[in-house]
Amino acid sequence: MKRVLFFGIFDPDYARSRVLCEGFEANGYTVEMCRVDPRAHRGVRKYLMLFRQGRVRKKEHFEYIFVLFPGHTVVWLARLLFGKRIIFDAFVSLYNSNVHDRTRYVARSLPALRDRLFDWSSCALAGTVLVDTQAHRQYFIARHLASPKKTLVVPVGASQAWFEAETAHAPQAKHKTITVGFYGTYIPLQGIDSIVRAAATLSRAPLRFEIIGSGQDTARIAALIKELGGLPNVTFIPRISRDELIERVRCFDINLGIFGTTEKAQRVVPNKVYEAAALGKAVITADTPAAREIFSEKEVILVPSGDPSALAKAIRSLAADLAQRRLIATAARELMVERYTPDKIVANLLKELPH
Repeated sequence: MKRVLFFGIFDPDYARSRVLCEGFEANGYTVEMCRVDPRAHRGVRKYLMLFRQGRVRKKEHFEYIFVLFPGHTVVWLARLLFGKRIIFDAFVSLYNSNVHDRTRYVARSLPALRDRLFDWSSCALAGTVLVDTQAHRQYFIARHLASPKKTLVVPVGASQAWFEAETAHAPQAKHKTITVGFYGTYIPLQGIDSIVRAAATLSRAPLRFEIIGSGQDTARIAALIKELGGLPNVTFIPRISRDELIERVRCFDINLGIFGTTEKAQRVVPNKVYEAAALGKAVITADTPAAREIFSEKEVILVPSGDPSALAKAIRSLAADLAQRRLIATAARELMVERYTPDKIVANLLKELPH
């Protein structure tokens, strides 16, 4: 029996974790977890608990041992327990996320230096490092001195539930109004301000918007909406469960990706774009180097980052063209089935991992 161990302080329900878990299971592996929930056990306690669990697991045999995202702060512990064979799913940079994207602190502050140390040391200590795009791979090699030989690209993809939902009979629209949907956390990378401004421009069009989620920029977005005089064509929905989210997204006519102008936004392809494509939905997202690694303009509509006018124009055009929506949605779905199901993502990873 082939076994793989997922180690760390990760969330097993996070999209990245789900895809890897489902992918290994589909490829004949038993997935076991050695984890501590950092929300329930804070500070030094979580490391002590993880170390105790790891000491027990150290005696067992696993084909592969992964430190799942976010694992930057526990790679050293995994290395201590299991040696250099560990595979670290870096996914994104702590430093870049907190300093340049979310702007939680300035570049030369102690927290920023700590994050840089974690980025560098975790890549140095792991036997293999995983990232989500070629753009991120180049970033880690250039900024955090990750070894080109041991840094692999593993696309995000979508969990099986998104593929299976497409095969069910989607709910029929009760009216002719087109629904444009977005879901995600309110962080700069998402570019929600561009979505809000585009919605304001389209306030008289036969469109309705749904924006699902919350987060760091909630107050700033609320202030922007007030400045714009309100948005009667937009419904804001708090964070919801994955099952409910899938049902809502199935009802969208147009799905929105990310439109932020940060460095990180140029290097990622977010879960929501893969998931909408897996559902067979028409998607509009920012034209970035990372997006073009995965999709062409046959599968998604690409617009300039941080440009509400261009986004509004693309939404208006796509909303008026049912044939075009169906064409790109079908192409996106076919691409996802061909390359980005969990089993295929992990099968490709297994070909590159050292044996």
